[in-house]
Amino acid sequence: MRAKAKLKNGIVKVKAMFKSPMAGREEAEKKKMKPDFITQIVATLNDVVVYEISTGAFISKNPLFKFKFNAPDAKKGDKMVISQTDNNGKTKTKKVKIK
Repeated sequence: MRAKAKLKNGIVKVKAMFKSPMAGREEAEKKKMKPDFITQIVATLNDVVVYEISTGAFISKNPLFKFKFNAPDAKKGDKMVISQTDNNGKTKTKKVKIK
């Protein structure tokens, strides 16, 4: 997972790219592998959820998500935590410093 977060005028803009084959049942059978796709992405700042999304195998391989949110209390140097969970129950987490 790669991610960037920038603060400007109280708004944090985030770009995050996740590594995943995003292979559903049909595509996994063709490629002779287990289904593997991201089911949930959650971003938190100062223990407050600022972005949450449920996904499925319908998204392209290695998806890129862009989102922004209003954060009047945020300041440069704060750490945002982004985590992803896949259909097999594996969770990956990344800490991103706001620039």
